[in-house]
Amino acid sequence: MSNEENMITTDNPLNKVQQKKLASLLDVIIPPSNDGRLPSAAEVDLITYLQTHAADFMPALVQTVEDLDDQFTTLERSERYPIVEELSTTSAAVFGMILFHVYACYYQDDRVHQAIGMESGPPFPRGNTVETGDLSLLDPVMERPSMYRRT
Repeated sequence: MSNEENMITTDNPLNKVQQKKLASLLDVIIPPSNDGRLPSAAEVDLITYLQTHAADFMPALVQTVEDLDDQFTTLERSERYPIVEELSTTSAAVFGMILFHVYACYYQDDRVHQAIGMESGPPFPRGNTVETGDLSLLDPVMERPSMYRRT
C-alpha cells in the first residue's frame, strides 16, 4: 500500500488555515459572554451543521473564508470587527446566509440552551400527550387554496 492509501482523511472541507479563519470570523459574529456562560460561535460545530442542513452553501462559505487575509487570525477581535463589517456590505448576500446558519447552529447547541435557561432537546412532547381528536377540524385548512399549502 502507498502512503496515500494509509492516509487518514477528514470530511472537513476547510484546511487548517481556513478553519482558523472561520473560527476567528465566528468569534466576531458571536463572541463568548463575559461571564463564560455562553460560548463563542467558534465553539459550536458549524461545519457539521452545514454538511447536514445546507451542504450547497459550503462552497460559498469556503470561498468567503479563503478570501480573508491570513493575518485575520492574528488580529484582536476589536481589529477583526471592521473587516467583518466590511465583508457584511461587500458580500451582503453571502454574509447574510452565514449569519443565518451561524445563528441556527448556535441556538441548537446544548450549552447555549442551558446558558439561556432552556431544556436541551426537542420542545415537544416532553411529557405532553397528543390526544386523539376529530380530524374534521382540519377541513377548513384543507379547503384553502393551494397557495397556502403544498398539495
